[in-house]
Amino acid sequence: MFADVVARRVAAFLLLAALAVGAAARAQAPLPKPLVLTLQPGPLKQTDDIDAGSGVVDVTMTIPDVQAAVGVPLFKLPRVVANVETVALTLKDLVVRDGFGEVPLAARDVKGPDGPVRHWSSTREVQGDLVIHYQAPIDNRPPARGAAPPYSLRTEGGGFSGVGNVFLLLPGGDKNYPLSLRWDLSKLGEGATATSSFGEGDLNLPNGAPSRLWSTIFMAGPMTRVPAAVAPHGFSSAWLGAPATDPAPLMEWAGKLHQWMNGFFGDGKQAPPYRVFLRYNPINAGGGTALTQSFLITHGKGISTDDLKITLSHEMAHTWTEGVDAPWYDEGIAVHYQALAPFRAGLITAKQFLDDLNHTAARYYSDALNTTRDAEIMPRFWEDTRIRTLPYDRGAMYFAVVDARIRKASNGKRSLDDLVLEMNRRRGATSDAKSDAKPDAKPADMAALWPQLLARELGPAGTALHEAMLAGEVIVPESDDFGPCFKRTTQKVRRFELGFDPASLVGDVKTIRGLQAGGAAAKAGVRDGDVVTYAVAMDKIQGEQDTRLTLNVTRDGRRFPITYLPRGERVQVWQWQRASGVADSDCRL
Repeated sequence: MFADVVARRVAAFLLLAALAVGAAARAQAPLPKPLVLTLQPGPLKQTDDIDAGSGVVDVTMTIPDVQAAVGVPLFKLPRVVANVETVALTLKDLVVRDGFGEVPLAARDVKGPDGPVRHWSSTREVQGDLVIHYQAPIDNRPPARGAAPPYSLRTEGGGFSGVGNVFLLLPGGDKNYPLSLRWDLSKLGEGATATSSFGEGDLNLPNGAPSRLWSTIFMAGPMTRVPAAVAPHGFSSAWLGAPATDPAPLMEWAGKLHQWMNGFFGDGKQAPPYRVFLRYNPINAGGGTALTQSFLITHGKGISTDDLKITLSHEMAHTWTEGVDAPWYDEGIAVHYQALAPFRAGLITAKQFLDDLNHTAARYYSDALNTTRDAEIMPRFWEDTRIRTLPYDRGAMYFAVVDARIRKASNGKRSLDDLVLEMNRRRGATSDAKSDAKPDAKPADMAALWPQLLARELGPAGTALHEAMLAGEVIVPESDDFGPCFKRTTQKVRRFELGFDPASLVGDVKTIRGLQAGGAAAKAGVRDGDVVTYAVAMDKIQGEQDTRLTLNVTRDGRRFPITYLPRGERVQVWQWQRASGVADSDCRL
């Protein structure tokens, strides 16, 4: 027995020794080498005409320890991202080196899920650190392809900005790397600083997918900041130049809203970093795009501060409510809260809330394509503004109905808020010790979860409502679904109607076809075969009854503008109005 005890003790000692050796070996193991990205913006050319600005960003990327056979893709970049042309075909002076010297390259386009992706490979074997150097051109001219997210490289106010998905070549494969971001601002002059979605100036990030750089915005130059001292957590903002309206009050407002949203969606925990970048947009002013820990919002002609407030609120809501990867949810929920959240926070008035509600309702109910099935939307997303706005508008009306039905079924004890917060917990957006769900759920799991939560609250009626929305049935909230302060009414408006096939406006060269005889475009002088450009957001025009559209027409060697009101027949739409005899203090939803 004594021998057995000794043997067990010896075995335990040997096990501990082995564990200690293993731990020491792990402690001494070298850290993975980082992917190093160095950006040097400039020289930049700017004129009084902001659309004539140009320049370059000098890009150097070092990918560590590459071993690749002949023909294996080394790095890649889509040719077009969400209707935005990248630098895949226009980059200059591309030179690549490895441990053996300069790497001979071959480029080819490969079919990707969203269009062609340019791949670069070598005609010889590659070994060692791969150093990629090239210049990404900056061109401020309005994009020829038309409406799209504001990803492109731009220069203004002595600096530049752009999203990584349009100008950064990234390694193929699924290998992760730590990231070192370095800035060289020597060509921007005094007063220039740099920032990105990840933080201020040079920075190091832990191991992660290189693709995170494609959802990152970069900005450098003599920026203005609100707040002036940027903290590592919470809200901050940056912009270049001097917009027509001082953005500082707007950004101070946004900071207050972010604090409120964090208390509501984030359970009051320390606010994550959230950076807002503001820049000029020649074709879709007032629009924006959500990025890693950040949001890019745009200003331009005809955009008011109130317009930007709603846009900021919409995109801020995405920070806490995304994860389903279904536009009816991601965009519909964001529209639902875009006026509701600042209204609850006391940052907008009841009238401003009502104006936003009626804008959404009028665009939805007057949309000639508002019965399009949900499954048809994404394949046709960029071909027609009337398709593109449906997830936003129909989604918002759907969630208003869901909210009201849950409140009524529970006698006011529960609401849509409870389901949204549960969805957040399930995907790991917030932590909750009581939740029995796995964190960081996949989008497909989240999309399947929503109907289950809805059925739990409303039974078969909830399932039927959800299926009706997906099938394209027109969703109409009841008169009191927005609380006692507002009641439903009707109004006649004119449908948005271009007067020709909307697909004419898709692509690099926009050629009019399918002209409607007797339509507004034909009456204004537009003809089939005209090549046109335009510099407005169709989604915005669709929602504004009196906004005229100007097409810059090229015909028989001549170039001239044609301006008209893109409207057709009058139709009756649902609207809401302020109920009399109810105090503003009773309007909180």
